[in-house]
Amino acid sequence: MEILDTLPNDMRDALLRAADAVRDARRVVAISHIDADGITSLAIVIQLLERAGHSPIWRNIHQLNSETINEVRDLVRENKPDLLIFSDLGTGQKRLIEGLASSEPSLKKIIILDHHLPQDYDDPSTDPSTDDGAEIIEINPQHHGLSGSYDVSGAGVSFLMAMAVDPRNVDLSELAIVGATGDLQRYYGKGFVGINKSILDLAQQYGIVEVKRDLTFFGINTRPLPFLLEYATDPYLPGLTGERDACIEFFTSRKIPLKTEDDEWRVWTDLSGEEKTLAIQGIIHVIIDAGYDSRVAQGIIGDVVVLLHRPHRSEMRNAKEFSTLLNACGRNSKPEVGVQVCLNNTEAYSQARTLLQIHRQNLAQALHRIEQDGYDTTDGMYIINDPETPDTIVGIVIGMAQGSRIIPIDKPVIGIATRTTDDSPFVKISGRVQKFLVKRGINLKETFVSVSRKLNEQHGMLVAEAGGHPMAAGAFVHSEYLDEFLRLVSDDFSQVL
Repeated sequence: MEILDTLPNDMRDALLRAADAVRDARRVVAISHIDADGITSLAIVIQLLERAGHSPIWRNIHQLNSETINEVRDLVRENKPDLLIFSDLGTGQKRLIEGLASSEPSLKKIIILDHHLPQDYDDPSTDPSTDDGAEIIEINPQHHGLSGSYDVSGAGVSFLMAMAVDPRNVDLSELAIVGATGDLQRYYGKGFVGINKSILDLAQQYGIVEVKRDLTFFGINTRPLPFLLEYATDPYLPGLTGERDACIEFFTSRKIPLKTEDDEWRVWTDLSGEEKTLAIQGIIHVIIDAGYDSRVAQGIIGDVVVLLHRPHRSEMRNAKEFSTLLNACGRNSKPEVGVQVCLNNTEAYSQARTLLQIHRQNLAQALHRIEQDGYDTTDGMYIINDPETPDTIVGIVIGMAQGSRIIPIDKPVIGIATRTTDDSPFVKISGRVQKFLVKRGINLKETFVSVSRKLNEQHGMLVAEAGGHPMAAGAFVHSEYLDEFLRLVSDDFSQVL
């Protein structure tokens, strides 16, 4: 419980009330997001509930909005829970949840475990009343003077509730770390701060994780050396990414053996310190020669979080690889597979590895298309409109494109995905912006929300919905109003730039 004592008093009190709600519940339904943070959040919630004697019904959803809230309502009406838990979503959709609380008689309490920015209402007096409905207990660092972008992720908030329910849930700290890693709260190996750091320290104290200084690429535990570079996309390595022969030559020219004496492929963690130094120097040269910012080169080395209770030579062995594995499940419309991986289902792990191969191929192909086809530029932003990139990975792609400097970083980048997961007339919009521009006044979430509200009022109908963080946000925009949405967003950004 010591970690709870470090929190603001009102946040700790809300967590204790949520813990009481878990203990008092008869039947529970849990809803979460599809990315790594949402998947680990849900896995934590499932395990804390099962350990408390519950058999929860659970579901991942791509987005909580005016359409998907009906899926949640159907699930509630079918299962009649008295407790409903949302993790890694809900704060930005509070009005929808309040409507659910007041309309479903089986619900007694609703818990929101989120870290995204709140949605401000134009007129609080019009908010649906929950006086005669379920009590809503919301736990979000944003309400307590903390940041949901770097202090704690959705999985971290879920872990805090697990600790409030029972301090023996400390082993779930590994999933909180994986979730925060997947949410880029320690991007490019810079390390955790705030509650994330407290969770990491706790996990180290209990022998659950170990932190080492090493290469931050995906696959250091699992990928044969040439494949480690061939599939590198974070950062993208010109001349190596996607070029297997060049990757083989990279190591052989430095006299780094690719195989053991038993003719088995070597992986990065098999290399000696001297071999690692030679390879790292070579990778840095590739990055510098490509004209990238020196910070990209510096960022390839960082703190690698090793999960000591997960299998050796598996993607579950370190936090970054684990989070990518889970993202692959969610972005290929199989988030439930990722949840089962977190719950130690070996069959799900095999399926997840197949999804990971597809995911990495999709990302590499999308980056190649950006290199070949370019991007559009407005006064306020860069725009990528690739009809082949699905809505589930567009945000990842544009972030990687700027991280690898395929797209300049002096403006926000907006990705448009018309290849959506359903037949909805709404187009998915994703935005990413560098931290130095946020400090200058760019706030993706606020701009997306304000433009959406303006269009909805102007046209007297639901034209757009938005949410997220200052540095990473998303929106669903009706295709007929897409150009208008983009123009207003660009105008808003250009006033700051």
